[in-house]
Amino acid sequence: MSYQLYPKPFHFYYYLPYPRQLAIPMIPPYNLNNYPQQFGSFYNQPIIGNSSDNCIVIEDDNIQHPLNPNQQSIIQTQTNREQTTQQEQLMILEQPLEKQMQQYDKLNENEPHIRISVFKQHSTQIDAEYILQYDRILGNQYKNEIIIGRKKLQDDKSENCDIQLPHGDKNVEKVHCKLSTEKGFSYSNLLTKSVLLFFSLFKSNKYAMKLPFSVKQHIYSFIKDKPQFYLTDNATKTGTFLKIKKDNYKIMQLHNTYLIGADTYFHIMEIKSKPTQIKYKKNKDLNQFYNALAKEHIRKGVKIHGLTLEESEQLNVLINEFRTNNLTQRAPHKLSQYDRPYLKFAFNSPSINQIQSHIFIAKYDQESVFKIGRSQECDVIININTVSRRQAQIIYKNNEWYIHDGEGVRESANGTWQSLQNYSTKNHEKKIQSKPRLIEDQMEIKISENIIKFDFVNFGVTKKRKLNQALIQDLLW
Repeated sequence: MSYQLYPKPFHFYYYLPYPRQLAIPMIPPYNLNNYPQQFGSFYNQPIIGNSSDNCIVIEDDNIQHPLNPNQQSIIQTQTNREQTTQQEQLMILEQPLEKQMQQYDKLNENEPHIRISVFKQHSTQIDAEYILQYDRILGNQYKNEIIIGRKKLQDDKSENCDIQLPHGDKNVEKVHCKLSTEKGFSYSNLLTKSVLLFFSLFKSNKYAMKLPFSVKQHIYSFIKDKPQFYLTDNATKTGTFLKIKKDNYKIMQLHNTYLIGADTYFHIMEIKSKPTQIKYKKNKDLNQFYNALAKEHIRKGVKIHGLTLEESEQLNVLINEFRTNNLTQRAPHKLSQYDRPYLKFAFNSPSINQIQSHIFIAKYDQESVFKIGRSQECDVIININTVSRRQAQIIYKNNEWYIHDGEGVRESANGTWQSLQNYSTKNHEKKIQSKPRLIEDQMEIKISENIIKFDFVNFGVTKKRKLNQALIQDLLW
């Protein structure tokens, strides 16, 4: 009786931390069952042969050994399976593309996806809902850019938008903004050095191998690259606005445009946040700074906020001297030349029949709060019904200027919104798209009367507090 050893294909497995999926081969296995003469270092179970020699036979590449009936039946079965699989693949390829994609149009609740809701402002009824999964809107084809725009009319022969906005047809353009999926779900699943190191640790370390599967899944959610989607405004007239929440401070930058109420806009003209390295003489520097403030007030009608009583008195004295002696030409310097934090902004809404420009003055390493709204307690009072009594707050702290909506626990009625477009490029002759803005969970954008909300589902644990609780529960189990 003799035994024959036959090679077994070598598989390199890539273990993914997903339930019901232990391993998938990274390299397509090479089927060696059809070639029993091949020599290899990995072998199947020994098969009894018919040779009269009592020995173990390892076949060589150049020897064609006759097959016994058992081997022939195994090879024939394997060949039939391969032919059936090839026929099924050919049938799938011959089908139209629409039929092939129907199986991917169903939502997989266990996989990460983004639920996109479209509704009218101040309405609780959702007009439309879209699902972004596998880097495309379910029901549509794969695209690098998902188009958000106006709902197509019956006579319009142009291509449909992926996300159609039902309200404000006159102010919504055909291609209003675009959502980039270039660094979406597919990009986040790429193998990186940290991911490979993570898998090698759990394969080699005996203590790491004993950790519960849920703990490994939590760790993997932090190590892997998160899918990122970016929103870009297509140089539209009405613009695209991001909602600023009361508990989420946003850093203010030069030429940012903000919307408060229904149609009240203001933009940042000048800003200085951090101290300069050049050291000025304090007395001389302050005198010149006050001269520049007086010039802004007399020539441009700017209202100054944030000065102490002594500083206000000194500024009023300079203003009176400038008016009586006509000395405004002796103060050619700008505010940006002096080492003092300030914020200058202007309203560009025709509905405001009052002071258009304001300057907030602060001090380094000190917190200052300025309020905007209809209330008489606010620093900037706006007498418009659509603006709340305490609409927004502008805060200077940690040597940065921030803005957030409302005051305390209360939000404003119509919200505070930031435009994607830069004010300096909005009125440019050539259409310039806005810079891409990263989409975040629970983010809301405003296009005319439409509100679009993004809800991230099954994106893993995002807060360390939740992760620690989950780890403790799993480890104590």
